[in-house]
Amino acid sequence: MAKRQPVRDSRGRIFTAATAEFAARGFDAAGVDRIAAKARVNKAMIYYHFGSKLELYHEVLRDMLRAVSGRARAIADGPGTPEQKVDAWVETIVEEASQRPWFPPIMLRELAAGITHFDAETVTLMAAVVTCVRDIILQGQQDGSFGDADPLLTHLSIIGPVLLFITRDRALEQRPRAAIATARGAELVAAPRTRAQFIDHMQHAVRGMLRKD
Repeated sequence: MAKRQPVRDSRGRIFTAATAEFAARGFDAAGVDRIAAKARVNKAMIYYHFGSKLELYHEVLRDMLRAVSGRARAIADGPGTPEQKVDAWVETIVEEASQRPWFPPIMLRELAAGITHFDAETVTLMAAVVTCVRDIILQGQQDGSFGDADPLLTHLSIIGPVLLFITRDRALEQRPRAAIATARGAELVAAPRTRAQFIDHMQHAVRGMLRKD
């Protein structure tokens, strides 16, 4: 007789399978049957752990947002100059997204669709992140190092490139570079960029955007 898998272990496998399915197909096209098959569980276990396909989707989104909002608050309330905090925030968001390469394609799909599948809790977590960015900007404005800057637009100026960078790397990993290189100028598009290079570029760009003229 096959050894029965622990219920807690099945929840983790479902979550992992769901991240791949939602990233590849989006919410509407994602299949509960495929998630169950990838997780090696009965479909009923998905509803046991998460209640519905939509709640499973919400949990996939919240996993990233909880991690990011918690670290963003620690940075905003912690030691360091406002510029050091901005650098730390950029590094944090890149690090968390890199650890969850499924999140950027899911978020990009959701934004393009008008965030129709977000619920109040997910929006609250997103708002918490923007609040932390606002607090860091206010600290810089109070000590004279930052000029006038809109917190939401600043956040979008950071998160947008991060989502695109991680999604690009994920796409290049899934497609042979030789196939891409047949197009004119493709060597520039497909050339690798390290995470460290991207972080340095973003930190420099954001500091320049926020500095007082």
